[in-house]
Amino acid sequence: MLTLDGVGEWTTTAIGIGHGNEVTIVEEIKYPHSIGMFYRVFTYFCGFRVNFGEYKFMGLALYGKPLYYDKIKENVISIKADGFFCLNLYYFDFYRGTTMINDKKFEELFDGPRRQAESRITRREMDIAASVQKITEELIIGIAKHAKEKYGQNIDNLVLAGGVALNCVANGKLSKEKIFDNVWIQPASDDAGGALGCAFYTYYEFFKNKRVVEFPDSMGGSLLGPSFTGVEIEKILKKYDAKYVRF
Repeated sequence: MLTLDGVGEWTTTAIGIGHGNEVTIVEEIKYPHSIGMFYRVFTYFCGFRVNFGEYKFMGLALYGKPLYYDKIKENVISIKADGFFCLNLYYFDFYRGTTMINDKKFEELFDGPRRQAESRITRREMDIAASVQKITEELIIGIAKHAKEKYGQNIDNLVLAGGVALNCVANGKLSKEKIFDNVWIQPASDDAGGALGCAFYTYYEFFKNKRVVEFPDSMGGSLLGPSFTGVEIEKILKKYDAKYVRF
């Protein structure tokens, strides 16, 4: 199991091993060193709304070239061979509780002030996004390889959780690496996931219930909301005079 988060209490990145109904955390990285905060800071610098605009920043990466890749790795983040990392806090202010970045230092490093929201997106923002996305992919793949080599000789399944685990481009590349035979991603990456985890933890750890794996998917996808009958759906469609076809 890999948890890749912005701020999950104090642990931001964790490797866990699951056996039966138990999960044991074997390695972790603590706040403020965080892949999620690393990604979030650059989302902010490129003019997108933090906690909401990361998917736009990820999409923007496809239009750029990773021209800032070396500069970011040399100045902003240090990555070890096993994928673990630390941020150079010289450039950040989020851990002080004031602003996301040290504006002056970021401006010096990235050729000018941060983009203002809703203003024109330039080639610079595209290239920054491409660079950050490339580094994020390397981090995720590096940690997954480390987990497999150190703990997973007989483990074929990988579970991803946390906000960073919703980076679908990185997930696609991780899957293609074939480090694990199966990759499953927990879709509830925010407080809803915390509530879900508490319920499972109580059921398995506190009450010691046996875990029964059901194929193909014990969770039933992410369809955990309400269901509606055909009669109920048709009633709403007729109420709003919507055009529809019944199959």
